[in-house]
Amino acid sequence: MKDALPTRLIGAVGVVGFLVPALGTYLAAPTWFFPSTESGASAFAAHLGEHGQVLRLGVLLDAVGVTLWGVFAVGVWVTLRRATGGESFWSACFLIGVTWFVSLLTAGFTSFLVLTYRVPDAHDARLAYDLAFGLLAISGLPTAVALTAYAAMTLRSGLMPRSTAVLAIVAVAAHMTLPLSFFATSGFFSMEGQIISAAPTPLFLWVLATAIALLRGYPQVAAVPQQSEA
Repeated sequence: MKDALPTRLIGAVGVVGFLVPALGTYLAAPTWFFPSTESGASAFAAHLGEHGQVLRLGVLLDAVGVTLWGVFAVGVWVTLRRATGGESFWSACFLIGVTWFVSLLTAGFTSFLVLTYRVPDAHDARLAYDLAFGLLAISGLPTAVALTAYAAMTLRSGLMPRSTAVLAIVAVAAHMTLPLSFFATSGFFSMEGQIISAAPTPLFLWVLATAIALLRGYPQVAAVPQQSEA
């Protein structure tokens, strides 16, 4: 039976979705150069004023990349849903988790873009700054929901490489640390600490690995009839 779903196109979207925000996050707007949480509003405004154009470009690339993640994840959801024969609890959790974390991430990027647009006229740069990073931090919870669901579907069905499920599990563990930012006032786990850059790395790798799997011809739908007969 001919599969009408262009899985290789979805894989290509995933690869681009990996490259675009990687360029934005790790090259144009690396968070490890941002002022610490303990810095005052003047430090935030000075940093944004000095690097505003580059930061705006980097965060805009992040927003484009996360939008592509949403498209890619919907493709993964449809592909696995079709390959396993219908909707399930885990596939629904994957979809709602992706919808939720993409919305929070884009909201955080929007807050940051508005702040860079208004500097040096922003009246309270620190509040908007913290709001942007707070949205990024709380997005770790729905990200964990989505990737837990993906790992469960993959390990149960065997339709996708187990390595992608392992990456998803690692990403879940990393993203569950992000809400700790609301309790840490300084250091690695604070909102502007290195955790904001380190925790998403397994997610980036999961996107890339899953996209490559789709480009290689996964899912292995031949396994489905054997499961349905059991």
